[in-house]
Amino acid sequence: MKIYSWDIKSNLNLNKDLIICLGSFETLHLGHNELFKIARNLKNADEHFELAAMMFQSPINKGEIATEKAFQPKTRLYTFDALGFDSVFIVNMDKNLLNLDYKIFIQSLKENGVKKIVCGQDFRFGFMKKGTINDLKKEFEVYVADEKKVNKSKISSTLIKEFIRDGNIEGMNALLIENYAFITTMEKFHYKYPENLIPLKDGVYIVNVVISNIEYHGLTLINKKFESEENKLNNILYLYDLEIIPSKYEEIYIEFIHRIRYVDDSKESKFSKSDLEIAQRWFIENL
Repeated sequence: MKIYSWDIKSNLNLNKDLIICLGSFETLHLGHNELFKIARNLKNADEHFELAAMMFQSPINKGEIATEKAFQPKTRLYTFDALGFDSVFIVNMDKNLLNLDYKIFIQSLKENGVKKIVCGQDFRFGFMKKGTINDLKKEFEVYVADEKKVNKSKISSTLIKEFIRDGNIEGMNALLIENYAFITTMEKFHYKYPENLIPLKDGVYIVNVVISNIEYHGLTLINKKFESEENKLNNILYLYDLEIIPSKYEEIYIEFIHRIRYVDDSKESKFSKSDLEIAQRWFIENL
C-alpha cells in the first residue's frame, strides 16, 4: 500500500483511475466498513481501478483541530492495508485547509484521477462544510453507504471515544473493524502511554503484543492516574511467552482483547496472582 501526504490542493501525479473512500476516519468501525465493502465491490467489477482512502492525521471537532486522537495514524494505516487498499491520502489539517473552498477540493479530486466516490450519508467538506454529496454527484459517480446501527444507535467515532475513556474494550472491539490497539516502545516491560492519545481507563487488560512481527500473549496494567513527571513508565506488560527483553527503542504493537478489572487506587496498581491466572485461563480457552 502506498501512503501519500496530501494538502488537498496538490496534484500527486498518480496517473491512476481511483475509487476513493472519503471521510476523516478518526476511528475505523463497522459503519465505515459499509463504505469499504461498496468500494471493494466496485473495484472487483472493474479491476483497472485502484482503491484509495482519504484520512485525517488529526480529528476535527466543531471546526477546530483536536489535540487528542482516538487512534494513532499508524494503527489506522495497518487496518487500511489489511483491507486491501492500494493507497491512502493522509491530510494534515490546518487552519488554511479548514478554510478551503469546497470547489477546490472537488477540482483536486478530479486532477488526482478520482472517478468514483464512496462516502457516508453525512459527509460534508470545505469551508463551513458547504460542500455536499450533491456537489460531488455533479462531477463523479457517487455511492452513499447506509448508516450502520447497533441497538438502534448509530455507530460513531464519538461512541468509540466514550468506550475508550470507560475502558469498555469488549464493547469497543465489537464495533471496530480491528481490535483497539496502540503502538509504543517499552523498557524492561514498562512503557509510556502514547502522547496525544485519548487515555484508556486505568486497569488490567488481556493483550496480544506484536514485537518484530511475532505475536506474544499476556496482560498489561494501564496506570496513567498515578503517573508522575519523574516516572512516566508506569504502564506495565507481562508476557507469558517472551523470554528475551526487546530493545527499548523497538516499537511494540499492543492489541487489547479483554478487561480484567479497573484500577482506582494506587495499592491496586500492580498485577495480582488472580490477574495472571485469569489471563492465562482466557488464552487457554480462546486460542
